[in-house]
Amino acid sequence: MRGTSSGTRFYLPACLVLVAVYFALPDSLLRAGVWAAFGTLVVAAIVVGIARNRPPHPLPWLLIAVSQASTTVGDTIGYGAEMTAGDGTVPPLADLWYLLSYPFLGAGLLIFIRRRTPEGDRSALLDGMIVTIGLGLVSWVFLIQPVLTQDLEMSERMVAAAYPAADLLILAVCARLWADRGRRAASFLLLLGALVSLLIGDTLYAVGSVVGTWQPGGLADVFYATYGLALGVAALRPSMVELDRPVSAEPTKITTLRFGTLQALSSLLVPAVVVVQWTRGGREFLPLVGIVAAVLFVLVLVRMAGLITALHELNRQDRENHFHRLTRQASDVIIICDLYGVVRYLTPAIERVFGWPEEAVRDRALLEFLHPDDAGRLGSLFRLLPESGTTTPMRCRVRTPTGDWLHGEAVATWLTDGDVRGYLLTARNVTDQVRLEEELTHQAFHDSLTGLANRALFLERVTHGLERRSQVHRNLAVLLLDLDDFKTVNDSLGPAAGDELLRAVGERVKGCLRTADTAARLGGDEFALLVEEIGDPAEAAPVATRVLAALQKPFVVHGREVVVHGSVGIAVADPDRVPDAEELLRNADVAMYTAKQEGKDRYNFYAPSMHAGLIKRLDLTAELRTAIDRRDFQVHYQPIVNLPDGSLRGVEALVRWPHRTRGLVSPVEFIPLAEDTGLIVPLGADVLAEACAQVAQWRRERPGFDMTVSVNLSPRQVNDPGVVRLVRDALTATDLEPRALCLEITESVLTEDGQIAVERLIALKELGVRLAVDDFGTGYSSLSRLNQLPIDILKIPKPFVDGVTEGPTASALARAILELSSALELAVVAEGIEHPEQAEVLYNLGCRLAQGYHFGRPATAADLERRLPEPVKSVVAAGGEPLTSLA
Repeated sequence: MRGTSSGTRFYLPACLVLVAVYFALPDSLLRAGVWAAFGTLVVAAIVVGIARNRPPHPLPWLLIAVSQASTTVGDTIGYGAEMTAGDGTVPPLADLWYLLSYPFLGAGLLIFIRRRTPEGDRSALLDGMIVTIGLGLVSWVFLIQPVLTQDLEMSERMVAAAYPAADLLILAVCARLWADRGRRAASFLLLLGALVSLLIGDTLYAVGSVVGTWQPGGLADVFYATYGLALGVAALRPSMVELDRPVSAEPTKITTLRFGTLQALSSLLVPAVVVVQWTRGGREFLPLVGIVAAVLFVLVLVRMAGLITALHELNRQDRENHFHRLTRQASDVIIICDLYGVVRYLTPAIERVFGWPEEAVRDRALLEFLHPDDAGRLGSLFRLLPESGTTTPMRCRVRTPTGDWLHGEAVATWLTDGDVRGYLLTARNVTDQVRLEEELTHQAFHDSLTGLANRALFLERVTHGLERRSQVHRNLAVLLLDLDDFKTVNDSLGPAAGDELLRAVGERVKGCLRTADTAARLGGDEFALLVEEIGDPAEAAPVATRVLAALQKPFVVHGREVVVHGSVGIAVADPDRVPDAEELLRNADVAMYTAKQEGKDRYNFYAPSMHAGLIKRLDLTAELRTAIDRRDFQVHYQPIVNLPDGSLRGVEALVRWPHRTRGLVSPVEFIPLAEDTGLIVPLGADVLAEACAQVAQWRRERPGFDMTVSVNLSPRQVNDPGVVRLVRDALTATDLEPRALCLEITESVLTEDGQIAVERLIALKELGVRLAVDDFGTGYSSLSRLNQLPIDILKIPKPFVDGVTEGPTASALARAILELSSALELAVVAEGIEHPEQAEVLYNLGCRLAQGYHFGRPATAADLERRLPEPVKSVVAAGGEPLTSLA
């Protein structure tokens, strides 16, 4: 602001000095230069005003600056030629620059008008037309026509007539600006005054040109100087930023001054022109004067009609005010919209109900405040309302000033009351009611733990997808995910941790899907996924891969890292028929169980042949449960011998199932099933109790016979919170020394949940039992963790033993385990020895304990007991020759 004021204080004295010097000097090139400097200063003032005041739309001011610059160039050329030649003629090049200034000036003013009244102003336009046509008649009669009738070249006449024509353009724009309803800021009045000065100066110049009396430094230049001076000050004033600011949309009011001006132009101007021309003897203008009079008469009639309409509008507003007073206290919002849906009236309750002030909503389209998805429905309702009269309540979302959305309910009525035609709406806020309904609906169709869809919603979406697949010519797939060994986590860490894990799994599963797909929790640790619009069944496989990969990263549950895996079954809808959703889900379930049988942590596509395998699995599960209840299982014992002297050091207890109808069932067939179903826990408890009792009996009957027994613990048993108490009870019940019991675990136990496994193993070790890692080297255990665990024995698996006689390379793994155990001070047992050469090589490598068919097959307690008195023969003689085995 201070910068602009200082600019004005510099500009005004500078301009006045230059103008004074210009009028004081005689005709000379110096005088022309002073005038050019004055014009340049005006251009500079406009540019400085733009830079300092920073109007939001500088283009119109820039166009005005270009116009003034063009005028200055024309002045420089014209005055320079006049001072040089002295014949009073203006060069054509100067005329060209003069005439170019008018389009730029008019364009800038038109932009002001357009931005001040973007929706148009009919009244202001009519007033401007009346003024322009009236004064245009005067310009034609007294300026343009005389020029055209002069004895000049055609080009000279056209150039001379172009100046009044250009002034008519400026006059029309100036009249339109004068007639609008905007605020008359200082810059606006200065600009308007500058334009009037320009028009007066051009008029004086044109008259002087016609009569041949024009000379530089005359009265016309005074008005030109006033034009430049006012133009620069208008640009430097801070109010220059308001010139293109939109004005009120209310109709333009007609003041006494405006009414008198319009009356004079429409009723007095034409007769005055006729009288003057009649006196001068010119009657050829009468037809043109008659046409202009008729046009002015029509424009005045149209303007009067607008005034009558405005009066009707005032009456309507009076009625609205009366209605407003009656409805002011209504609790609901009452809204009246015109035929175009623009809000013309609303009650003050709008601010209390929806947060909008009245003035922020009035005269705006109602649809602006509605959600885009709801606006179309209300628009359709408005179109049908004239026929129906009244609608049932309709709900829609209403935007608040803060950008939030509220739920509203409205009843619309077609309103026809005299001059009032439109829509009457009564609206209220039902946000709390809608949220309660949505919450109840969400609870009915979503899982309360994970927030995913539940079984009902999932089946509904599958059904919908099956119905629409023929329309999109694409198929769909259902994926069923079941977490492997989730019960172990739930039992070991508690239900709260299990719930936390399920929520985390739900988040990861959802992140593997597209937005158009659906993730659901069916219950327990089962999740279902609906993948729609797939072109080929194989497209479902990457989804399953992403889900399984997402589970690989450990979960942090109650401050502990937990690793879970899953098995996925995939069922793709048959394109040749329409299955129901339940059938598709059952097929995915079958494929999932097949994936579990094949090793877990994988996916399988459904095939019809899987049903037979599933039925077989279900039958075997039922028989397994029955066999446990009837104690049909037997414990067999395989000898563990001391390689140096061949003495029997212990046995490994192995469970066998002599089926009543199928014969001996392979452990490979029923052990994984028992692990999956959790039946391994009661089965393992029976084996542990019987093995401890049997070995305790052998030890009592043979004093000094320091025999041990090894019993396998599955991952599910290790993670069972009751495993420590189970082992303690077995030792107590059988009176077996704890050191005589060796519990064998697999490396997979250490990868399920490392912290839980460590805690369980430490607790078991505190009982005094020994711990062994079975099949060491075939799993995924970390050697760094092995050193932290209370392990006593490593068992070399049979695949490593098979190659010990085939050279250093084939025996490298067995040798590495022996070296590792020596470094960690752990005992080693070699498994699966079938040939004496294997025993000899292992002995030479440093292994001292072994078991396998070479020493004896697993046998019942009775069979093994008959061989106990017999000493086990040495397998390596003094000379190093292998001997026969116990078998």
